[in-house]
Amino acid sequence: MNKKINKKSFLAHNILIFVFSLLSISAPAQEYAWAQSNNEQLLHIDEKRKIYEVSYSSSEESTPVNQTEGRYMLIPGGDAIGIKIQTDGLVVVDTYQVNTAEGTMNPAKDAGIMKGDLILAVNNQKVSTIEEYKEQLLLAEQSKQMILTINRQGKTSHLTVHPVISTDGVMTTGLYLRDKLAGIGTLTFIDPNSHKYGALGHEIIDQDTNQLVSIKNGEIINSNVVSVRKATSGKPGEKVADILFDDKLGTLEKNNNFGIYGVMSSELHNQKDLMPIAYINEVKAGPAQILTVLNGNKVEAFDIDITEVNMQTQKAIKGIKYTVTDERLLNQTGGIVQGMSGSPIIQDGKIVGAVTHVLVHDSTMGYGIFIEWMLQESGINYRSEEAQSDAA
Repeated sequence: MNKKINKKSFLAHNILIFVFSLLSISAPAQEYAWAQSNNEQLLHIDEKRKIYEVSYSSSEESTPVNQTEGRYMLIPGGDAIGIKIQTDGLVVVDTYQVNTAEGTMNPAKDAGIMKGDLILAVNNQKVSTIEEYKEQLLLAEQSKQMILTINRQGKTSHLTVHPVISTDGVMTTGLYLRDKLAGIGTLTFIDPNSHKYGALGHEIIDQDTNQLVSIKNGEIINSNVVSVRKATSGKPGEKVADILFDDKLGTLEKNNNFGIYGVMSSELHNQKDLMPIAYINEVKAGPAQILTVLNGNKVEAFDIDITEVNMQTQKAIKGIKYTVTDERLLNQTGGIVQGMSGSPIIQDGKIVGAVTHVLVHDSTMGYGIFIEWMLQESGINYRSEEAQSDAA
């Protein structure tokens, strides 16, 4: 592929996807793929999900001790990880029409409830699971009234919804709700001092509501890649993996624009050799590699070419632009696929960043985030005091 990319042509097709694979685990759970464009509008691709219909029928900082010539050292990732999240409240995926003896009704919509709302409590009783909501629905059988505490884009309000009885004899509020999410991504690094980790390099967005997922409880868990669905033009590929829900690797404490972060409890990764980091001003156009898993849990290196470096002075995404040059990776996956978010980018034997985005119409091209931004976001003190002062 020609390394000299025409910028105007590139921007004209600059529709990106986050390469993290997400699936809903509100019963029953099925996997689906998703994508996101620059204007924050979701592009749904091969969606195969089913949401649970609710009804009732009678900075602690580390000390940089592992350094070589003043260079901070990390345990490199590349491992496939499962991500399990219990949301902080119940996510309103949608509302629906209910057929009743009096006609068709939408009690949730009539009450002012909207897609993307977060239900925090019912009748002043906090709810965190769908089962807890169903219990409150049962208690409302006599009063036919439920006062919902709603968080909508950071603002709290109280809305009254009146449950109805469908023609099937089911009492419902006409809501599709979800309380859990799961997905797969790639581990970027572990700090050998504090055991903090960073992964994905971008936020987890709820595919149905297009909002940042608010985490009540979360963890990362072991995952084995069983196959890869190859990417084609306009259709991103994805890793298919078995998530080993009982094999916890660590906590999940933070989800924001620059990745997910927590503390690793597993000792499995301590067997890896440490690798130094690269500072932003050291990253350059030219050959590099990514570390990721295509089969089982074997981390492998694949060639890419860094085509452009944006010398950012403050935390931001898309600092590194790249193309995939590895023939084996191209043959097996078509390039970067969903599930590769967080794959470390290695140049000259140093960790320079992580894979975060890929172009929908050309899976051989995409972006990455600088490792410095992920380290800062995790609260790791990777510089000397003087260097930190210079970067402030």
